Amino acid sequence: MIIETREFTRVEGNGKAEIVIEENEVKDVRVKIVEGPRFFELLTLGRDFWDVPDLEARICAICYLSHSVASVLAIERALGVEVPEKTRLLRELGLIGELIESHSLHLYLLVAPDLFGYPDAIRLATKHGELVKEGIALKAFGNRIRDLIGGREIHGINVKPGGFGRWPGREELEAIEREAKALLTVAKRAVRLFSGIGEYGGKAELFVATDGYLTGDSLISNVERNFQYFERIEERPPVYSFAKQSLYNGKPFLVGSLARLLLKAESLTPTAKRLFEENRERLEAGWVSYNNLAQAIELVYALERAGEIAKTLLDKGFEPENVPVEAGDGEGIGYVEAPRGVLVHHYRIAGGKIEHSNIITPTAFNHAMMEGALLWEARNLYGNAPEDELLRRLEETVRAFDPCISCSVHFVRG
Repeated sequence: MIIETREFTRVEGNGKAEIVIEENEVKDVRVKIVEGPRFFELLTLGRDFWDVPDLEARICAICYLSHSVASVLAIERALGVEVPEKTRLLRELGLIGELIESHSLHLYLLVAPDLFGYPDAIRLATKHGELVKEGIALKAFGNRIRDLIGGREIHGINVKPGGFGRWPGREELEAIEREAKALLTVAKRAVRLFSGIGEYGGKAELFVATDGYLTGDSLISNVERNFQYFERIEERPPVYSFAKQSLYNGKPFLVGSLARLLLKAESLTPTAKRLFEENRERLEAGWVSYNNLAQAIELVYALERAGEIAKTLLDKGFEPENVPVEAGDGEGIGYVEAPRGVLVHHYRIAGGKIEHSNIITPTAFNHAMMEGALLWEARNLYGNAPEDELLRRLEETVRAFDPCISCSVHFVRG
């Protein structure tokens, strides 16, 4: 017998799950990412390297800057380009803005209705309007940063190999510093709210992240440091899904906010580090549901870090400076922490043209772990709770991963 969920709600993209029942026991769960594949790797082949970051920004509206920055990093590494600190800081600021926009959307508009027993944020707002307004204010601030760094709120084209199309001005950075400080109290309230979330989705045992907080030269895990994705991570295409699955040394693993906090807490800003320490014990338990709490703590980190970056640039002063990038041959990997976790762009370039492209998104990394979390919940609840309660908990478990399904369906065979 197979129990099939409806298509997941309050997530980005289209997907559903099947629970396989044999002899009155849950034998398997399959997460079927049914959104049709988009062949972004194939579309880049033969293209001039300069065009590729703008094309990759079309992969996702929610995390376009992560794709742009990962693409640019891969190109610069392939062609031996080093950019100055101010460029790195502004790219980080853009990623920070994206994290604020994405986490606030997820926590306040997609997950908060579950906490208060509402089917959606619109009905949540009828009783908890101030909470929804706070989430929208955070989301709007993140979008303003993305607009500034990426060129527009959605599918921006401002991040370029070697620099930017347009550089921000002093008044714009001053506004970011002011508003980040003003919103910090709102984010701290979110931590208090989501610290009360329940334990569900089973416990993750393996975590993977980049070696820097939002970008990196390699990957790390809770069992080893400094490896390249192709050395440890195997990609495989399930026959029932348009998205690949990934295994780390043959086992499912978790990427995202919870993985980042557990692996890189020393990099947190002061208030975020204090909030992490207050919640360390429950976070270290590894419950998938605590990814929501980890995102709330990261909102505090992002606001503090946005203010730090703006102040650093304002204090030092800077002039726009794009580094020339010449066509050539090479191979490079761009590692970025998108809001949902590790994102990989890997290119080989010949004569300035893309010869090979591989992109792995956080949801593709988490796909196998998502199935394991749903399997744990299904075995825990099947026969012990009504079917509608089982299906509701499965949806909540999926939402805890904050999947970006549309991002995950752009592989090409071979």
